[in-house]
Amino acid sequence: MARFMTPVICALLSVLCLATPTNASTAKPPPGTVRVTIAAPAGIPANVALSGKTATYVATKPAAGKVTTVTIQANAGLYKVVADSMTIDGRHYVATSSQPGVLVKPGRISHLKVAYKLNDSVRDFHASLVDQTSVTLTWTAQKHTRIVVRRTGSVPAKTLSQGVNVPIAKGSAVDKGLKAGTEYIYSLFALYRGDWVGPILLRVGTASTDPSKATYVANPQTQILKNTDIATATPTGSGVKIALAAGRPTPVIGAAVVLPVSAALPGGYLGVATGVAADGRSVDLVAGGISDAFDYYEISIPEIKGAASAPSATAAATKPTTAKTAKTSDEPVSPKDRKPLPSSAAKNSSKASSAAALAAAASLIDCGGSAGQEISFAPKLTMGGHFNATISKYKILGKNIPTGATLDMSIGATLSGAATITTSAELSCGLDVDPIVQPIAVQPVPISIYLSPAATFTIGGKVEVSNLGVAATAGVKVAGHFGLTDGASFTGSPIFNAVPLSPKVVASGSIGLRLGGQLIVGPGAGTPKAGVIAGLGGDYYPLDASFGPVFPFGDPRFNSCLLASAAFTRSLSLTAKAWLGNWDISQSVTLDALKGETHYPGSPWYFPSGCKDAVSPGDTVLGDGVTKIGDSVTGGQNQWGYVPGLVPGKKTWVLSTGNIADVVGSPATFASTQLGEPGDDDLSQLAGHATFDAVAYTVKLVPTGSTLHVKYAFASEEYPEYVGSVYNDVMAVYVNGVNCATVPGGSTPVSVNTINTNLNSQYFVDNASGAAGYSTSMDGLTIPLECKVPVTVGETTTVKIAVADTSDRQYDSAVALLDQGIWSD
Repeated sequence: MARFMTPVICALLSVLCLATPTNASTAKPPPGTVRVTIAAPAGIPANVALSGKTATYVATKPAAGKVTTVTIQANAGLYKVVADSMTIDGRHYVATSSQPGVLVKPGRISHLKVAYKLNDSVRDFHASLVDQTSVTLTWTAQKHTRIVVRRTGSVPAKTLSQGVNVPIAKGSAVDKGLKAGTEYIYSLFALYRGDWVGPILLRVGTASTDPSKATYVANPQTQILKNTDIATATPTGSGVKIALAAGRPTPVIGAAVVLPVSAALPGGYLGVATGVAADGRSVDLVAGGISDAFDYYEISIPEIKGAASAPSATAAATKPTTAKTAKTSDEPVSPKDRKPLPSSAAKNSSKASSAAALAAAASLIDCGGSAGQEISFAPKLTMGGHFNATISKYKILGKNIPTGATLDMSIGATLSGAATITTSAELSCGLDVDPIVQPIAVQPVPISIYLSPAATFTIGGKVEVSNLGVAATAGVKVAGHFGLTDGASFTGSPIFNAVPLSPKVVASGSIGLRLGGQLIVGPGAGTPKAGVIAGLGGDYYPLDASFGPVFPFGDPRFNSCLLASAAFTRSLSLTAKAWLGNWDISQSVTLDALKGETHYPGSPWYFPSGCKDAVSPGDTVLGDGVTKIGDSVTGGQNQWGYVPGLVPGKKTWVLSTGNIADVVGSPATFASTQLGEPGDDDLSQLAGHATFDAVAYTVKLVPTGSTLHVKYAFASEEYPEYVGSVYNDVMAVYVNGVNCATVPGGSTPVSVNTINTNLNSQYFVDNASGAAGYSTSMDGLTIPLECKVPVTVGETTTVKIAVADTSDRQYDSAVALLDQGIWSD
């Protein structure tokens, strides 16, 4: 009998992978298959583990749906079925398995069914009050149910004897004598109809005397991991993939996972599990929010201070200048009958180089590089404010907190610094540095300031100025709540004040300066490489300034007076953002009160102060019903100025694609200069072809009337030879981004091809042989035309007038603004 049983026992042991093959060359048996069917109520995720001596496998069900079947390839052997009870939204779900274990045979299929059901003997287990030394717990239980609550530290009680007993009275439990700023786990056990149910879990962090620590009630499924809990953490481009350390519980799909700071994640990470591998250790995460991890979260930081710009010393700040030589390959070959260009007209501006140098305590922009060129700016930026936030899935007793989220915060920036500029080139340069992430609270999830700072200069014409700048303080306040039942209700307001420096001007051109960047303040953590943050955020520019001459080019007072205008511009909202390397995602709730442009009190400023009184109506294109906030010209220094005679009896401000001096004269004079200036994207879209040598005048103004008028004329050397060709020089008058320079009575943009002797000729003046009263070299031009655009009284309106060569750089065109030709009524 013994001899007969020996081979049977050996065979059984071999199947169960418990015996070592006697022949080392024997092949490992093939795996078997286990089909695990998990049933749970809709909205409830679940995990089922198969635990063997040499391996563990995990099948997962997401929250969506009621039944999921998972196929697992497992090594042959005997596995114990582990389906732990779960606490979700204060309710307890227990599992029933079709069998306690699964025998996996090589090449065979085994089946397992596990069903999770709600045990409704106790529900809505949550904390109703949390302070520094006590926690009040409440629940709803069936009649005649006995309740026991045990308190432990980091590991929940699994039996009635573990942890510290919490006294119960009248359907609630009050735990006193606790330590401030400490995390506790509460396990509720219920005896109902002779059966013990539980534990139903709750994790609570008591209020702290340290404002950087939050008071919280964590979702029981949330995992707040330590570095020892993680084998690896790898950014994936859409989230993070982690490998849990051996023995660490596997999170259910949808559970929040808080990762600590590590080499792979320098800012940590708050994610939500979206996928779990069969080994139960490999978990895919996407960015989550505070409400994914906590049922209640309260943080109060009375003062934010010390957050300052500190860019990396290796940051680059090069931007292409606007003055550059054209590439002939970008332009079509001109027809043979194009007029020859005089040699004096072929001019190319040298390309000015841009470079950046960073000081240790401030950002230094250096756009020079050529001899005699200097543009430097060393701004100092500090931030401050306060931050109070609460997220609650329950209405907390004793506190007027709605179910949802509340936010009461302010954030402001103080800027200072003077610029020195000496240049004769057309420059556009700036400084882009790595984002700054500064935590202002640390536990359990940091509250941080995220700022991606940038500073840009746009300079047109010859400039020599020092001590140029504005000392400004700008910020916002916001308060309100997201209600789960009553929607969102928030208010916001700006905080702003500014004092200009007193510049020293030798040569005056147009200067634009913008300083700020993307700002987010809220719960989160991160570095320039990785992080997640939520709160108030968006584009934030405490300083959006322009500087330029009061009088036009050619006026003897051109360099005597400087006009400075400064505004606080922002497009802020309530934002959630996560970033990993080059990947980021954000969601926002619009808050209109925190969008727009606010001019600082006193802006614009005139230097010296007497310049304002010296301005006469004949020195400006603005007429009645408008107040100028600021203006600028982009293009070459010689492309704009006042020109008499383009419109009979009128003084006109003219923008030309060539030298402004060439516009004046007779048709016998040929105006065609290749300046090497870039085109204009908006005009290229209008023309349907590439544009070159563009020039634009932009003015921000406030109308007192509801209709804005712009009176202008368009002239070109392309008349009449190239009407109907691709050399369709084009112009536009944009009012708040919409072109109103159209053929009267329609929506066709004004251009060489749309107004001429053959088309819309009633608006055309043929000057090829010289028209009476006109004194210009242009062979054709329009009569004075007028835009009429509805605007909002008292609201900042932007007008941009632009003109450009189309398809090549030859044959100049111009647009003239009649004196006092911009007005409102």
